[in-house]
Parts: sequence; structure tokens; C-alpha cells
Amino acid sequence: KDFKPGGRQVSLYKKIQPLLTGTYTDFVLLMACAILLAALFLLIPSSIKFFIDSVVVGQNSWLPVVAALIAGGLFAYFVSVLKHQILQRMSIRISIMGFDRGVHRLLRLPIEFFTRRLAGDIMDRVSSSDRIGKSLVDHYISLLIEITLALIMLTALFVIDVGLAFIIILLILIHGGLIKYFNSLKGSRGEILSREQGMLLGLGMQLLSHLDNLRMTGSDDRFFSRWAGQQALELKARQLYSEFIHYNEALPILMGAIRNASILFLGGSKVISGEMSVGTFVGFFILAELAMTPIGRILEFTEKRSDIVTDFERIEDITNTSEDLSFHRQELVSNSIITFKGNLQLAGQLELKNISFGFSKGKPPLVSNFNLFIKPGQRVALVGPSGSGKSTLARIVAGILQPWEGQVLFDNHLREDIPTEVIRRSLSMVDQEVVLFPGTVRENITLWNSALSDDVIFAAARDASIHHDILVRPQGYSTLVQEDGKNFSGGQRQRIEIARSLVGNPSILILDEATSSLDPLVELEIDNALRRRGVTCLIIAHRLSTIRDCDMIVVLEKGTEVQRGTHDDLIADENGTYFRLVKSE
Repeated sequence: KDFKPGGRQVSLYKKIQPLLTGTYTDFVLLMACAILLAALFLLIPSSIKFFIDSVVVGQNSWLPVVAALIAGGLFAYFVSVLKHQILQRMSIRISIMGFDRGVHRLLRLPIEFFTRRLAGDIMDRVSSSDRIGKSLVDHYISLLIEITLALIMLTALFVIDVGLAFIIILLILIHGGLIKYFNSLKGSRGEILSREQGMLLGLGMQLLSHLDNLRMTGSDDRFFSRWAGQQALELKARQLYSEFIHYNEALPILMGAIRNASILFLGGSKVISGEMSVGTFVGFFILAELAMTPIGRILEFTEKRSDIVTDFERIEDITNTSEDLSFHRQELVSNSIITFKGNLQLAGQLELKNISFGFSKGKPPLVSNFNLFIKPGQRVALVGPSGSGKSTLARIVAGILQPWEGQVLFDNHLREDIPTEVIRRSLSMVDQEVVLFPGTVRENITLWNSALSDDVIFAAARDASIHHDILVRPQGYSTLVQEDGKNFSGGQRQRIEIARSLVGNPSILILDEATSSLDPLVELEIDNALRRRGVTCLIIAHRLSTIRDCDMIVVLEKGTEVQRGTHDDLIADENGTYFRLVKSE
């Protein structure tokens, strides 16, 4: 109730200006093309006036008129081709700049941004950059060309006859006023349509990604009903948006008829009274028609402007969202390797101090006042019922989530004080949701880092117990991974991701249900390999048989630590949560 609207909306020009950086030369060329085209267009009514007054009436030769029209047409053709080439180059440049800025910003946003939006809706917002680039060239930049053409042609109309030219200006103003009126009736319907289309795209991506699971569980009909409901909302929004577009689309026909009737009536009267020659009248009529082409595009821009504004608002959802604070802090120390004693990798010590975190500030925290200390090379497990905060803590350590309160320290240094390069070299995570990318097995392990040698890649694959499985395939490490890794089993996908986490030789490894799809023998092989590497391990596990030999086990319940100790210590307490969890397996 205390909210008071204020401030001033940023103008469309200021939003567009950064995208036009470096296009000055192209603008100069476009203006030159516009002036040349205007001069060539004026040649048409001038030639026809000369033909009627001098050839038809005066019986002079018609060859100069025909030659001038042909030469002018050829020259106009080449100038138009040049104009469109420049516009295309500008469109591509603007789209690339906008898309790069959008994606770069998107990758630096906090994880909460993605949890509140569908993937399809986010991609539609990023794609707005491409639509903006095309719209700017097709409407905004072309508008300057059309204005130049229109001004030159309107000036020529005033030179021919002031009275008729004023009639043309009056009709243009009426046409523009009607377009503005119909656009005002659309209101926010364009924004609503874009939002519903983004939601529909997001549901479509979910359908394609989880089609197998939906069929297996018999949920495909229910999901289709949900998708059909969203499509109905999108169609309704499209219908409401299109209602007023049809009025604008029909306006040129009405205004053209009124314009032609006015010119015929007033101009014809002047011809009959002898104030204007037939050639001048026909030339004025043709020039008025030619002038309406750029003027019509100018008026069309007032209609398309709302679409450009909507696309800017959608991309601003990304660009105006504050970056993850960790990026800002890490940038401050990104070039401070020297201040970190020249070390390029952490020793592996991890400490969490009084960590509290939740997903909604309006609710109690999911994790409260959690503390943990892990020495280099130690293996510590977090266990507990579903929803107890295990994976949340893992993501806080990984830097994916930022705690509300408390500190995350590595080697006695706050995370934000450690150079980004050191964190990336030292910390790796294997998530419970395996993600494989389209590409080769090698690319999935290295994540396109061509600097990694075969020896390093093979060593990581061996320690992940996937090296042999890869070599038995005809293409070996060049085997193409299908979408979501469908040509690999669940256990193989997990092992490829484990190899990916090991290829950088990290000193701290977070394993969040990383071996849930593996059989005990393979799991033991990987466990022994990790011990040989001496890597510090923070393990999240539901299958408690995998963490019996950990140096320490922390039991969580509703975000709070309830037990801590070794397996033997905890299992001895028959009234404890750990004992119940073990017995429930």
C-alpha cells in the first residue's frame, strides 16, 4: 500500500542506441542511397509529364523519354541492391550484438532466475534479440530512409501544386491518427501474447524432453491436456491481439481511395479551368502514389513500434536482472593470483560457518546454522531423508546457490576472495541429474577444452571406470553422443560425468548421488581411484552402503544437523536417525 509509482520510462531511442554502435559508415551510405533513389523516383513523373505535354501534345520525339526511364530504372535497381545489402549487414550485426549480450548476461544470472521460468520462455526472451535486430532494420533504420524519400517527394509535390500537396498532408495526418488510436486500443495485448507464446514453447520443450517418461507412466494424456490448455490461452491472446491489427491493415485501402478521389476532383477541376496541364496533373498523381510508398512504411512503423517495445521488455527481463553476486566479487579478484600467494589450486580444505539458506524469504530457511569442517583428502558424507537439505548444501559449496547467512571458506579463505581461476581448477561437482551435450564423448568429458591431452582424458576415464566402455565402441572417444545421452546406459552416463569432473584434477569433489546407477563393484573401483587421487570428497548419498567408510558422516533432518560421527559411532545409537535410515534400506 506504500508503493508509489515514480521515475521515467527509458525512451526507445536510448534502448536502441547501444545496438547501433559502429554503424556510422553504413548510415551515411544508406542516406546517400535514399537521396539517389528519391532523385530517380522524381524522374518518373517528370518523364511522364514531359511525354504528355511535349510528345503527345507537342508531337516531339519520344525516344529521349524512353531512354531516360530505362537508364533511371537500371540505376535505381543497382542502388536498391546496394541499400538492401547494407541493411542486411546491419541486421546481422545488430542481431549478433544483441544475442551475445543476452546470452552472456543469461549465463551470469542467479539460479533463482531459471527456477522461476520455463526453459522455452527463457529461450524465447533470448530470441527477442534476433527479432529486435530484424525489426530495427526493417522498420527503425529503414524509417530514416523512408523519411528522406518522403520529404523529397513531398517537397516536389509542393513545388507542383501547394493546394493539392496540403490535401495529401492532411490525409497523411488523419491516417497516422487512426493508426495511433487503434494501437492504443491494443494496450498490453502484445506483451500478453509474447508471454503466452513463451509458456507454450516451454511446455513443448518439456514434452519432447520427457516423452519417454510420460508414456511409461501413462501421463501423456494429462500432459497433453495441460499443453492444450496453454495453447488455448495462446490462441485467445493472439485473437485479441489481432482484432485491432485488421483495422490498421485495411486503413491504406480506405485512405488511398479518399486520396485518389480528392486528387481527381481538385486536380481535374484545375485541368478543366486551365490552371494545370494534363501532363502536370498526371505527373502529380503518379508522384503522390510514389510518395505514399515511403509514407505508408512510416505509418506502418507506428504500428510495429509496439512490437519492438514488447521484444525489448522481454529481453530486459534478462538484462535488468541483477547478476549473481559471486560473479561481481570474483571479477574483483580475477586478476589477483599473485595476492593468493601464486597458488593455482587449493589444497582441499573446506569449511562452512553458520550457513543458513532458503528459497523464499517469506518462509523459514531450509538450512539453519550449519557448520562443517573438512581437512584436505578427507571424505565426508551428508545423509538424511529427502528434503533435508543435503543437495542444497552441495550447491552452496559449489557456488550455485548463495547462502542467506554464513561463510564458505576454502583453505581458510572466503570464497569471494579466491580468484575465479583457482576455484575452477580446484572444485568440481557431479550432480544427480546427468547432463550430456550433443557432440563426441571426448567433447563431453573435456567440455571443448582442446588443451587437455589424451593422457589426462584417458586417466580421468579410467578412474571413472568408463575408459573400456568407450574403447569398445567403433569410434572410441569420437563416438557421437545422442540427445540426452540416449545411446549410453544410465550408469555409463554417470561415469562419463564423473570423468568430466576428474579431467581437471580437482582438489575438492562434490558427489551428489553420483553413483546411484552403478553396481557395487564399479562403485568400489571409482571409490578406490578417488582415494588414490587424494581428492577431498563431499558425498551426498541415499544409498548408505556407499558411505560406510567415510571419515565423517553428518545426518541432516529438516535442514538441521541431528547426528555426526563415523558409521560405527552412528549405527551404535539405535534411537538415532542414521540407525533408522540404515535399517530402512
